[in-house]
Amino acid sequence: MATYFWVGGTGTWNNSNTANWSLLSGGIGGAGPPISTDIVNFDTNSGSGTCTTAAGSACATATFNSATLGLTLGAAHTMSGTFTLTQGTLSLGSFALTCNIFISSNSNTRSIAFGTGNITLTGNAARILDLRTVTNLTVTGTPIINSTYAGSTGTRTIETGALPEAQTISVNVTAGADIVTNTSTTARFKNLNFTGFTGTFNAGNAQSIYGNLTLGSGMTVGASTVTLAFVGSAATQTITTNGVSVDRPINFSGVGSTFAFQDAITQGSTRAFTITNGTVQLKAGVTSTVGSLTTSSTNQKFLQSTLAGTQATLSQATGTVSVGYLTIKDINATGGATFNAYTVNNNVNAGNNLGWDFFAQLGKTIFTRRKEKRVLI
Repeated sequence: MATYFWVGGTGTWNNSNTANWSLLSGGIGGAGPPISTDIVNFDTNSGSGTCTTAAGSACATATFNSATLGLTLGAAHTMSGTFTLTQGTLSLGSFALTCNIFISSNSNTRSIAFGTGNITLTGNAARILDLRTVTNLTVTGTPIINSTYAGSTGTRTIETGALPEAQTISVNVTAGADIVTNTSTTARFKNLNFTGFTGTFNAGNAQSIYGNLTLGSGMTVGASTVTLAFVGSAATQTITTNGVSVDRPINFSGVGSTFAFQDAITQGSTRAFTITNGTVQLKAGVTSTVGSLTTSSTNQKFLQSTLAGTQATLSQATGTVSVGYLTIKDINATGGATFNAYTVNNNVNAGNNLGWDFFAQLGKTIFTRRKEKRVLI
């Protein structure tokens, strides 16, 4: 294993160019090129311009820490270790950067231009993605990160940080039977897709989803009091459970968004199902089971079926539901709970509903065997 430093500014990183590699920072070129067991560094002495990878580029780990040089993929690049972006610009183009771990958690000015490429992470039993601190990080293109570990041991920690909505990253966990979690209090995802994953998704802290959620058939969502939040301004966000129970509180708060369930949701019996903003569509023709339906905010919200004119069944086992500022359409409420949606609380019966009480009954006449008695209930 050797350590190499890029020098001389613009050049091509392949398996034959030696002019841009030195054994010392800012040293004379002519070393290398690096092979798959070597360490490479781009630093303040690397010069200016662009380093472009080509077929044959190789290393074990890489650290990019140059404000004057950009790293551009001209071909897919694979390494067995960690890629660290400390400052500067990483441009993926249409190619994949494959590494064990990707780290870019600091306050230096840096950017990741995904283009149509992606970052593929092969690591496990570690923090495989570290974007906890995203100060001065800019993300462009179509940001996609794939996690491909296929084993069953350890915990993969995936930290996406508090990126602005327009820069949020889609994460695909495509395999594995281990544990996937996050620890950051500001974890934000675009789309979160677990197709192919059969392990456990735990909530180290809150997770905010600005796009779609797809759970993998056979996986588990760990029981938690931490809220799974659907947020953002996307026209439609889809939620696919594939029969997986979600024993966590769920909140919908995207103003103007529609949150459309593609199949039935089964929620833990003690967890809140809260509609704060937007439209929640339950899958037509199936029964969705929630722990405790509630609403918040004085914005008008909507609860409806995914298919106009066809009821979706909403089941809650116990308790009294008391919602406000909610327009309800095509929803059959059942399961044992009392469903109150009084119009005096700014609720609207938009039609084809069952099981709801929309009108508080005052001055109702009750008949007894002895005499008629008028009471307020």
